[in-house]
Amino acid sequence: MSQDTPRIYVASLSDYNNGVLHGAWIDADQEPDQIYAEVAAMLATSPVTGKFGEVAEEYAIHDYDGFPGELELGEWESFERLHDIAEALSKFPAVVVAHYFTDNPKMDAADVVALIEDQFVTTVTDEVDEREAVANVAYDYISESDDLPQQYQAHQMAIARSMANDWMCGGDYGALYEGAGVWHVLNYSA
Repeated sequence: MSQDTPRIYVASLSDYNNGVLHGAWIDADQEPDQIYAEVAAMLATSPVTGKFGEVAEEYAIHDYDGFPGELELGEWESFERLHDIAEALSKFPAVVVAHYFTDNPKMDAADVVALIEDQFVTTVTDEVDEREAVANVAYDYISESDDLPQQYQAHQMAIARSMANDWMCGGDYGALYEGAGVWHVLNYSA
């Protein structure tokens, strides 16, 4: 487990209801079956089972670590969903993952990840506003193509700003601000 690995604290409800705090921190980036296996192992070592003979079968997620705070995660999240979120966090910025999972709460987690994969363009640093962040992407697009006539080459940034304005007004592109001049550019039309 690295320090950045999203993880969950799963507690035994039999123990909790008997005044005993018993649980385990479990890495959420594992396959769901492995998470279930770790929960079963935690429940098997229940102090309440040893003391009262009551079999510990029920559990709840009591804490989260390494997940974006904007995500509203509860005690009964599916391990499949948490695994998909953790996988997305390993590939994309947390603010982007939080944005997509918050805006699409009823969408299947795997579909949300696919949407992020389709629409996330890049991260731009040291930009003062959203329009400049998108203009940076437009500038790269112009620079990589050979379509711009020679007489306009000196005006690439002005053209890029105009393109960014068109893209954003049309709802095709946008950017999420993370802070400290960091913007994450998204292509909503992808």
